[in-house]
Parts: sequence; structure tokens; C-alpha cells
Amino acid sequence: MATGNAAQCRHLKLKPAIDVHSAKHFLPALRGIGLKNVVSSLAAGTGLRGILIDNMLHQPFAIFALVILLCGSQVIAGDEADSDQIQATCRDSVERGRDFLVKLVDAEVNLLPEFRGHHVYWLYHDNYLVTKVLEKSNPALATAIRQAIEKRGENQSGKIEILFGEAKRPLPFRHYDLVEVARDNRRVIRTEHVTDREMKGWEAYADLRLLAAVALAKGDKENAVRNFEAALKMWNSKHAGFADAVVNDRKIYATYKLALAVIAADRLGKMDRLPEGLVKQLLDMQNKNGGWITDYHADGQPTGKANVETTCLAILAVDCFAASSK
Repeated sequence: MATGNAAQCRHLKLKPAIDVHSAKHFLPALRGIGLKNVVSSLAAGTGLRGILIDNMLHQPFAIFALVILLCGSQVIAGDEADSDQIQATCRDSVERGRDFLVKLVDAEVNLLPEFRGHHVYWLYHDNYLVTKVLEKSNPALATAIRQAIEKRGENQSGKIEILFGEAKRPLPFRHYDLVEVARDNRRVIRTEHVTDREMKGWEAYADLRLLAAVALAKGDKENAVRNFEAALKMWNSKHAGFADAVVNDRKIYATYKLALAVIAADRLGKMDRLPEGLVKQLLDMQNKNGGWITDYHADGQPTGKANVETTCLAILAVDCFAASSK
């Protein structure tokens, strides 16, 4: 299983750079050209492909090395070029995601429905997550949504706050109740409350393993990493998804678990452990309107709707990935 930002970049069509450190793979050709010329050319921004083309008429080994390059992926000279492309891709994705959320806001109540056209509004997790995602780009709206949540007497759920270090009792995981808070004309306003009933068997779920990794990241790094690695063992590389107990039952993969994996990897400094293709699959789940589709089939095709929770978690994850790629 290939891992790391290099693997993610390859599948994002952001090709890992070939620089002077990679030149050892082409030493037969490069010796003939002269390493001094190679180094100076790379420093000037010329890729190995360009160097080999310039010298192929004079150096037979250059032809061989050039064929290898041409049969592979596009070569970018320098990590800076990779970083710039990653930043641009992620920035566009995040901006479209935030725009999707802003357009979903119901101005009469300053809350977002679960998805466009739906009558159910979740205070936690959905609208709480929106306040986090918009707090820098649109602080006034984030504040209005936060006040709308508090106005209805809600200030916590007990689980999703783990991502921001705000859960009062993050572990052990407990069962939760879905509660109706109010009815406002056609709107049904609901939230999630964690109970005192401890959850058994949570270890079979990738999302809970990843949340546990985040919860333990600061105080118990060893167990945090253990949970993170346990989640990675559920990764199905063929289907680019976490094949946990839910997938075994439904045969459908959840997009938000991809996002949680990126967030957990970021908190643990383990971006190099992300499975190859994970970030690509996450970005592929963003629809033309900027929202992220909730689920996908084994062939990678989306199923479901673009909803608030999945979109928020995806935005947080893409932000993490972009920051790690600078």
C-alpha cells in the first residue's frame, strides 16, 4: 500500500517532483550528461525530462531514461510546483464547499437544513460544524448560526466536539439519542445528545476508531496511533473506502470517514500513512454545486445527497491536507 502525500498527489494528478535526489535512478544517463549540469539545470527550474531531451542526441543513455519518463507520469521540477498545484486544487474545493453551505442557510432561522429541500435542521452535528467551517471566512454568519443554536437551549452534543477539543467526556464512547428540539412551521429542529450508556463493540467502526485517535492525540499518543492504525486496517484499496461493520451490512462506503481519516492523520502527524487514493476519492465526491455526496458504491460512483455534515467534514479535511502539503 503506497502512502503519503506523494501517493495522494499522484492520484490527484499532482505529480511528485523528480529532483536531484531522484536522479540516482537515472545515473547511467546523467553520468554522461554530467551531474554538475543536471544540478544547475534543476536549480534553474528545468525538469529531468527537459535535460534528457537536450542531451538525447549526444548521449544514448539519455534516450533510455527519457523513455522511462515519458511512459510514466508528468514530471514537475521541484516540490514548490507540487505545493502550488495542491494549494490551488484544495483552495478551489474548499471555496466551493463553503459557498454551498452559505447558499443553504435559511435566513428566517439562521440555520441550515440537513440538505437542500429538506425540512429537518440538525443543531448538532450539522449547524455546529458549519460555525467551525465558516468562522474565519464568514465570521458574522458563523456567529449568527451559533446564536441560533444557543437560542434553542443547546450548547453541546458530546461527540462531534471531539474534533475541536470541546467534548467534556469524549471517551468512552456512549450511545446517543436523536432529540426533537422544536417545530417551526414546516421545519423540524433536531439535535443529538450523548447518553450515559457506554457503547460496546465500537472498535468495529472506522469512524469511531478515527475519532478515538483524535480524542487521544494530545494525552495518549500511543493509544491514539493504535486506533488510527486499526482504522487503516479496514481500508479496502480496491474500493477506496473503509470496509467496516457498516459496509459489511450496507455494501456502501461513507464519504465522511475519508475526511475523518485525513483529520486524524493531521492531528497525529501521520499524513504519510494515508492510504493511496484516499484524498482523490474524497475530492471526487464533491458535486458540481460544491457539496459533498454522503456515500459511494464499490465502483466509486456517488450515491445519496450532498449534505451539511459530510460537506463540513470534507472541508476541514481538505484544509488539513493543503496545510500539510505546503
